[in-house]
Parts: sequence; structure tokens; C-alpha cells
Amino acid sequence: MKKIEKSEVLAPLFSVLEHLHISEETRQEIADKIEVKLLNSNTVLLMPGTTCTHVHFVVSGGFVCRYFNENLETPKTINFYLDDLHPFMASVDSYFTQRPGNCELRAVRHSVVLSMSKKNLDALMLSNPMFQQFYDNLVIQALVEENELKLKIISHNAEQLYQYLLDELPSVIQKVPSKYIAEFMGISAEWLSKLKKKRK
Repeated sequence: MKKIEKSEVLAPLFSVLEHLHISEETRQEIADKIEVKLLNSNTVLLMPGTTCTHVHFVVSGGFVCRYFNENLETPKTINFYLDDLHPFMASVDSYFTQRPGNCELRAVRHSVVLSMSKKNLDALMLSNPMFQQFYDNLVIQALVEENELKLKIISHNAEQLYQYLLDELPSVIQKVPSKYIAEFMGISAEWLSKLKKKRK
């Protein structure tokens, strides 16, 4: 992947922070503590059984969050993180408890990610109430969106779930490999292929 300037990657985020009246000093502190990662497709950013110590922002590309059972086998896709859908990413079951979790974060496209450690993020929020408010709003939005997705998995059959993805989350259909969409829906890749043909 080509080299990317850090300032170029940070520009959209900084534009938002400036609009929220986050001081230039705080923005610079954020820039100093953010790491830019360029990841190839199929790279695992977080392994199941490990602790999620960072929060990530997907600048470009995409990831799936896959849950593994207690024996760290039989993965199931439970969420999608794309540059235009749920771009703030962490393993929720591990990040807030700081204990090992059962989720994997896997790139499904060549991706550019901004990463910051929980330790640095917590320190930033402690020193800047405006940034704390910005972060709280993001967390609430992410949890609401994740809960809505889980409710759809529980309440919809395969056809309804696929229609929901088509109508509400078209980026998933366009950008995520069928293997993970089928895993998310709890069906085989063959069944998903039939559903796709039905909708054409």
C-alpha cells in the first residue's frame, strides 16, 4: 500500500474537532497520540482471547467483528465497521472491562485506520470536557447502532435480514465479502447466493 501522510489522514477528523471547538492544543495532543495503520485485507487487528486496549477509526476500507465461542472456534460475524458505516471500532466486550474478550477484528479490504490507546484517550477526556462530550456521544451512537443490528438478527428471518441490509446498510452488501455476510445471517454461502439472485 502507498505511504500516506499523517496530516492528510487526520484532516477530516480534525475538521470535526475544530467545529466542536476542541482547542488547537488538544488537537495537537490527539495528533501526537494517534497511530496511523495501513492494513492489508484479511489482517487481524485484534485476536480473540486478547484484551482490546485501543479504539480505532476506519478512515478507509472495512472490518468485520467476529465472535468466537469459549473454545475460540466457530466464529460468527456480529458487526461491520466500514469507512461510511460504524467507523469507530473496538471490541466492546473487552475494551470497557479491560479483560480478554472473544471477538476478532479482521480487515476485509485494504484499510487505513487511526488508533489510540485507552490510556491516552482517558487522559485526554479527563483534561478536556468538550472532548469527553464528543466521545460520549460517539459511544452512545455506536451502542444504539450495534443494539439495533442485534435486534434485527434476533427478530428477522434470512430473507428479511437480507432485505434490511439492502435497504439500510447497502455498503455491507457492496464492500463485505459474501462469506462474512452469510456468517452474520447464520446461513450458508450457497443460500445467500440464492437470495441475491432472487433480488436481482
